[in-house]
Order: sequence, then structure tokens, then C-alpha cells
Amino acid sequence: MSGPITRARTFLQLQRGLLFRYGWLRSWWQGKPVDGHGRPLPWLAYPAIDFLSQFDFSQAFVFEWGSGYSTLWWSTRCRHITTVESNVNWIRCFQDLLPPSVELLQTPFDAHAEVSALQHHTRTHHDVIVIDNHGPFRCECASAAVEHLAQGGMIIVDNSDQCLKTCQVLRERGLVQIDFTGFAPSNSYAQTTSIFFREYLKFQSTDSIQPHASPAQPNLPWQNC
Repeated sequence: MSGPITRARTFLQLQRGLLFRYGWLRSWWQGKPVDGHGRPLPWLAYPAIDFLSQFDFSQAFVFEWGSGYSTLWWSTRCRHITTVESNVNWIRCFQDLLPPSVELLQTPFDAHAEVSALQHHTRTHHDVIVIDNHGPFRCECASAAVEHLAQGGMIIVDNSDQCLKTCQVLRERGLVQIDFTGFAPSNSYAQTTSIFFREYLKFQSTDSIQPHASPAQPNLPWQNC
């Protein structure tokens, strides 16, 4: 009977890890990206969220195309965030959730207008640039992002497995691409979030421990390893 019992235990552990510790079930039920405690999450692949969560962004300036729960997540972690949004209906529903520290830039639904929001921003370089807006706009945004990325910073492209040209643009500009593939809050399918950087990342771990344990990791680190 040990075989079936072991398999059942494994299945239950998988359910507990993904559905509850990561908060997928709560996120699916509420229809918004949140963790197991109901706190906002960016709508990225869970492995990318795990990677980003371990860094200290307290002094970082973040620029984001495509506002949402990611804006709320970044607003508690960074020094300043600028978010660009062109969906008027979404802005009406969402802006009351934004803390005063968030700089919301409303633009027309136009790639040039969204790129101009970065190019004419009062800050010329940003430590983190997030590309999570309308798909056909992303190539132009990526080209502009490279010119406005601070030394040691990162560019994040969500749904990168569906934005292959955007990824190619960034690689051809000399950036290193790291892909994180997995499930995302409330989604029933896996997706990829890619992080791009030049040579190195300047961000330090929040507690000098790297990597941080996954929410679904029940075991302590091995000793003397």
C-alpha cells in the first residue's frame, strides 16, 4: 500500500503548494492576481515572481507599461514607480486603488504615445522597466527601453513566449535574456516571463540569502551544502 499512499501524498502536496501556498486558488476565485494572503501580485509566471521577490528594490525607480496589480506590488517595494496606461475604462476602475506615490500616465492607445511617455519622462534612466502592454506595441517599447535603462538595471517582458520579436530586439541590443516559465496567478496554462540585463544586476538580496525558498518548498536547506 506504500505506493498508492506515497502517490496520494505527493498529489496532495502538489495541490497544497500551488493552490494554497502560492495562492493560485484564491487568485482564481477572486479573479485577480493575489497571493495566499490576498496581497497583490504581478501577473507574471510564479518563477519570475519568486526571482524578483528576493531582491531589495527600495532605492529603485521603476517604469511600467501596463498598469495593474503589478503596480501595487512594485509600489510597496521600490522608491518610485511610473505606470503608463491607455485603457480608459481600466483606469476608471483601478486608479482608486493606487497609493499617492504612484505616478500614473494616461496616454492614447498608440505605440508612439506610449513610447513618448518614457522618452519625455523627467527621469532619463530607470532601474526596472516592465513591458506588459498591448502586444503589437512591445517591439517599439523595447527599443526605447534599452536607451533608458540604468546601469545594472533590468527589463521585464511578460508573455515573452508570445512576443518573440520583442525578445529578439533586446537580445540584438546586447542584453542577456533569462526565461522563467511556469503557471501564473489564476491562469490554467503556463507562460513565460523574461528578464533582460546588461552584464550584471545591481540589486542585492533582501537578507543576503539567495535563492529564497519557494512558497511551495516544505523543506529546510541542506546542512553544509
